[in-house]
Amino acid sequence: WFSLEKGRRMKYCKIGISIISIIVAAICVIMIVRINKAFPNAEENSYTKDNPANIEGVELTPVSYNVYTIEEYSKISPTNNFSMNQNSDNSRIIVMTVRLKNTTEEVVNYTPSFVCVIEEINGSNGVTTVSPLMRHVTLLPGESKEVMYQAYMGPNQLNPRNFDKIDESTVTLVYSFYPYRNRLIFSKG
Repeated sequence: WFSLEKGRRMKYCKIGISIISIIVAAICVIMIVRINKAFPNAEENSYTKDNPANIEGVELTPVSYNVYTIEEYSKISPTNNFSMNQNSDNSRIIVMTVRLKNTTEEVVNYTPSFVCVIEEINGSNGVTTVSPLMRHVTLLPGESKEVMYQAYMGPNQLNPRNFDKIDESTVTLVYSFYPYRNRLIFSKG
């Protein structure tokens, strides 16, 4: 009698656990569907040299990019912010040129904020202007200026085995991630 009762209790316990597991799984699925409906994937907007972006009257045209070792960059940049003590073989500097043009009839003050992203090789990092004077740009009506941005890519931002693949990949500056993923796509300069 005791083993029959124990077997029956085990059977009910297994059924109870199965029912609870099914209910929890159903709640998880419902929550995932609700979250995906409330927050769908970001809409992708890509801008190129032939199709520039326009942010509140400032036209942004991705002009070109170049990749340098720290040693190479220190020779061409008098305002080099990177230390020669860093392992030059284990890092790269990507320099991107963006043309900013005021398309309005008013003076525009613009402070760009970008993240350099190289999706194919999983590299990304924030950028700074090469010239500290260009962190904040003032544009007169119809005026154009080219601004150079630099992004450091070290072992924490990009696997060093992928440094040689940067030129084969799509180098972008992303300036908005959600709900629109807006990015400037660069050509090798």
